[in-house]
Amino acid sequence: MIYFIRHGESEANLKHVFAGQKDNSPLTEKGIEQAKAEGFKIKEMGLNISKIISSPLLRAFDTAKIVSGIIGYAKLIEIDPRITEYDMGTLTGTPTFEISSKILIRAENAENPKAFDDRVNSFLKEYNKYEGDVLMVAHAGVGRIIETIKKGTDPELFYDLPPYPNASVIKLDWL
Repeated sequence: MIYFIRHGESEANLKHVFAGQKDNSPLTEKGIEQAKAEGFKIKEMGLNISKIISSPLLRAFDTAKIVSGIIGYAKLIEIDPRITEYDMGTLTGTPTFEISSKILIRAENAENPKAFDDRVNSFLKEYNKYEGDVLMVAHAGVGRIIETIKKGTDPELFYDLPPYPNASVIKLDWL
């Protein structure tokens, strides 16, 4: 079983700027507290996490470290670039505003949404076969593309979907 958790609140979230891949935004104090609270929730749920895999970005990796410490996970946290946030190109670092997927994917140097879909889907297909529970620690864009995969909708429209909340575990039981 794969469980998804979006990182805790980051500095970019607090400043209301697009972080994407290029802003390696750290967690805020609130984000650290969110990660701790979710770690305790996972522990209380009795999930038997046998593997933790994180995006390489600091906000996700730090969330993974906090959660792993609370649940008593003693193994190495694995890093997988396939679950790195969507590359927003020139929108990175700019103030967030209501934006459609069509505008986002047309930003200069933005990642091809089909390639984004392919890399996240590759991760899901690989770990759906894993014997044991996997905790995947990633980003809002990754959660959105997971929803497009789940619903079978056009990856070019992923950003039109609402994000998963910060530091909230989601069971991906439809795979």
